[in-house]
Amino acid sequence: MVQQTVFDIDAAIIFVVIATSIVIGFIGYRANKTVSQFLFANKALGSWLLAFSIMSTYYSAASFLGGGGATYLYNLGFGAWLTAWHVIGVLILWFVVASKLFDYVSKTNVLSIPELIEHRYKSFGARVIASSIIILLFTLYLVSVYKSGAIVIAKQFSIDFSIALLILVIPVLIYIVVGGMRAAAINNLFLGTLMLVAAALTFYYIMSYVGGPMEGLKKLSNTTILGKYPGDLWLRIDGMGPPQAMKENAVPQLIMSIAFSIGMAQVALPNLLLQFYAARDKKAISRGRIIGPVLVALYAMLMFSLGAFAHLIIDNKLSKEQVTALMKDVDWVIPTTISMIVEPGLRGIIIAGPIAASMTTIALTVLTIANTVVRDFIQPFKNIEKESTLVLTAKIASIMFSLIPIPLALTQNQLIIDLVSASFGTIFACFIGPVTIGLYWKKASREAAIASMLIGAVTGVTWYMLIYRKYTWIHSTIPATILAILTFTILSITTKQK
Repeated sequence: MVQQTVFDIDAAIIFVVIATSIVIGFIGYRANKTVSQFLFANKALGSWLLAFSIMSTYYSAASFLGGGGATYLYNLGFGAWLTAWHVIGVLILWFVVASKLFDYVSKTNVLSIPELIEHRYKSFGARVIASSIIILLFTLYLVSVYKSGAIVIAKQFSIDFSIALLILVIPVLIYIVVGGMRAAAINNLFLGTLMLVAAALTFYYIMSYVGGPMEGLKKLSNTTILGKYPGDLWLRIDGMGPPQAMKENAVPQLIMSIAFSIGMAQVALPNLLLQFYAARDKKAISRGRIIGPVLVALYAMLMFSLGAFAHLIIDNKLSKEQVTALMKDVDWVIPTTISMIVEPGLRGIIIAGPIAASMTTIALTVLTIANTVVRDFIQPFKNIEKESTLVLTAKIASIMFSLIPIPLALTQNQLIIDLVSASFGTIFACFIGPVTIGLYWKKASREAAIASMLIGAVTGVTWYMLIYRKYTWIHSTIPATILAILTFTILSITTKQK
């Protein structure tokens, strides 16, 4: 009887969060009669809404599950490097990219990243390539977001994974179709705050249980894990990691390449960049430069090293087989730890955190795809002038691309953190040249933009599928980014602008 009451308390909190997000969706209902209102919140987002929206879009549930649990397998160097690259990436995003992008968009009135690329390089072909990359890779990325949120719901409610997927996706679909970008941004403020609260509570409970960070490090160094791994392996960057990587002395390069691919990706992710289109004015971006980086850095510092300390909490309560299973799939480490040490009620708030993170990422990613479909695949071939028709088309596209990842999520089985880093890294490699560098470099050419996007996409996918972990432990983002930037630079120097 007590166990059922506990379930009801935590379940009630989660359902309140989901219901609130739907209610918020109706706040934006009357303000989405035009495409500008539906997809860009009528370009009226202030600094707080903008900063929270970008932070919560960037951090999916993978940051809570995979990111939080990663150091259960990887050493603490992974958490440190992951945090460092997140801070570096968010500073570049807000201080280097944001204002320049906002100025360009305000001057040209382009309404999508592919359209920006076409306008910048005078090439419709470049626009088509950029659109195709956004739709394909973001759809694949949504698979990992769906999985990470749904496994939390499935575990909490003891329901089938497919039902959990619907519980996750349908509320998001309702509030973005009803309220558009404005509803998504307000929800991101609400859900983003919940994410930070959940991260702070998780950090507090785990650190309190182990006696604080310094005492936890001391205990970790003196323990033995699975009866064969000295705890001090978790304190060295060349220490603990996947067994094969340890055997090949490749743990440091694996850690640094994965951390780079995840942390730096935010500099060129279209679902983040598109939100600067919705900024009220340049003052919103200037003020957001303080708020945005603080939010990203705070969340990273709270979450990304907790997995290592979870060994001190859960290992002696589990069998060796269960610990081994967790080290193979670290997504379950933080939920398992929370279930053991956090009391009912607060546990529900914490569990709602990764669900909220998934919802915010799904919303803005789907809106980005919908914008690309309408603006870059439909309007160039069929000029639709009636605003109501454009809004309806955008809503239909939102529904379609919310549903497409569901069957894919039911069949894929890779670790969340690998899927996220692969998707993020490849998108980053594709757009770092044409968008981020191209905004500043006037000599950047059309041929360079097209070639760098293609090289980034092909290298990122091919390296990840055929080479990464088979022949080298360097993440696919590194060669994809290097080759894409080299291609972009060399062709820009050697070709004449048309």
